Amino acid sequence: MLLLCTYDLHLGKNLSPKKRTTAADLTLALQPAMLLLAIMFSMVPTHEVATGISTSTVIDGFTVPVTVAEVSTAVDNTVGVTVSYGIDFGIVFGIFTLTWLVGVAETALYKIVSYLRFVHNLKKSLAKCDYDAPVTVFTSPKATSPFLMGFFRAKIILPDKPMDEAELELAIKHELIHHKRHDIQKKFWMELLKCVNWFNPAFYVFAKKLSELSELTVDEILSSDLDHTQRKAYGGLLLKFALAGTGSVFCSELSHAASNLAARLEVIMNENRSKTTRKEKIALATLAVVVVAVVGLSIGICAAAMPEETKDIAASYMTIVPNEEIELVKAEPVTRTIEIDESKTIETYGIEQDPVKGFSKLSDVGEKIDEETIESDYTNAPTKYVYLLSLTNSKDGSLEINKIAYSNGEIIVISGTDGNAISLSPGDEVNLTIMPDYSPAYSNTDGKGEHVEVGYVLDEKLVEVYHGYIPEDGLEVPFTTEKDGEYQLYLINYCAGMQNYESVTVEIK
Repeated sequence: MLLLCTYDLHLGKNLSPKKRTTAADLTLALQPAMLLLAIMFSMVPTHEVATGISTSTVIDGFTVPVTVAEVSTAVDNTVGVTVSYGIDFGIVFGIFTLTWLVGVAETALYKIVSYLRFVHNLKKSLAKCDYDAPVTVFTSPKATSPFLMGFFRAKIILPDKPMDEAELELAIKHELIHHKRHDIQKKFWMELLKCVNWFNPAFYVFAKKLSELSELTVDEILSSDLDHTQRKAYGGLLLKFALAGTGSVFCSELSHAASNLAARLEVIMNENRSKTTRKEKIALATLAVVVVAVVGLSIGICAAAMPEETKDIAASYMTIVPNEEIELVKAEPVTRTIEIDESKTIETYGIEQDPVKGFSKLSDVGEKIDEETIESDYTNAPTKYVYLLSLTNSKDGSLEINKIAYSNGEIIVISGTDGNAISLSPGDEVNLTIMPDYSPAYSNTDGKGEHVEVGYVLDEKLVEVYHGYIPEDGLEVPFTTEKDGEYQLYLINYCAGMQNYESVTVEIK
């Protein structure tokens, strides 16, 4: 629209008003045509790879994020995770769409109500004229200028003012040309598109230009059959009704825009029209280039917006840790074969996970060990969320930890009753017993028990003693120390969700 307005301003004057109006009419149809083209492009069938879903599996003792086509994602709702996705363009687009639709509805409602009110007020004052014309002619004291109205049943409305026979004939001929060229239907179509483009200043400029060109075209057609005297009379008729308006954009008026009168009078009084000048040929060629450029650009945009034949919409997943912001990034398509040990894959199907009633969460009662202050090899574990718990003396004299729950990837480091490491000598026998509580619906979903790793920390190293599952009747892990040192025991939750332990007992002989 901006291109056409710029073109019309600089080169369009070399064309006749009729040719300029034809170019504007084509431009008016260009936007819905491009929209139809975009819809057709969007309906082209494409093939999309199934969305990748992340799950965690255990391979060689470590939790590994794996992207596969169809699996159930394990969800641990007990871990607070903040995931940062950046700008959600879907929400932004939705807001803009809603705002646009509200604007379309308000603009359309205003135009419809205004037109219906105009028609209702006008009907009360109409008086039919006995004038022989293809269209019914009426007079009305509310009309300030001759105009044509009616989408389906056109009618000419004349003001209740004295006009001589020549003026009456010219006014009716003017409106009949509008009727023959379907200018009323074009006005309705333009107002409909104006509702769609309510936010677009370029469309308002274009609509005004099209309305002016429509009047120039009718003036050109009508004056072509008039002699010099009749042309002067026709020009005088336009001046007589200048600045008078019907008050409705859905009508075609004889004259109301004083700003366009000079151009209209110039067209009317031009008696030396040639067929096609050299300047017109250049202007037409330039117009063709502009139209081809606009259509080509629109097709290019539509084609660029098409989805690729194959999209890999799986994201690259990473281990999510509590209270840490991460950013998910789109992964490049990769084809690979991954062998998964199904016996080590736990799926909880998104069951809500809370500790057993009366049990404490590790993150609430444990002392978090800051990884920045640790110089040991804790990074052998699949997470840095390590919590220290001290053993307590039970009534029977054993050392234990009672009613504790911890989530996937968390590590329990067990120290002595005083919070320090346990001093052990070579040959000391240590027996660690875990009694699970499988009462929650999310526990032991496959009947194999809960996946755990048990070991000890010595000389700033994690030493694995047991890696496997905890049966329903409990798990005993015995081991014998080989050298002197300050020992701490550890447990790692390798299942997909939360584990609840009735007790963790340590016996040292």
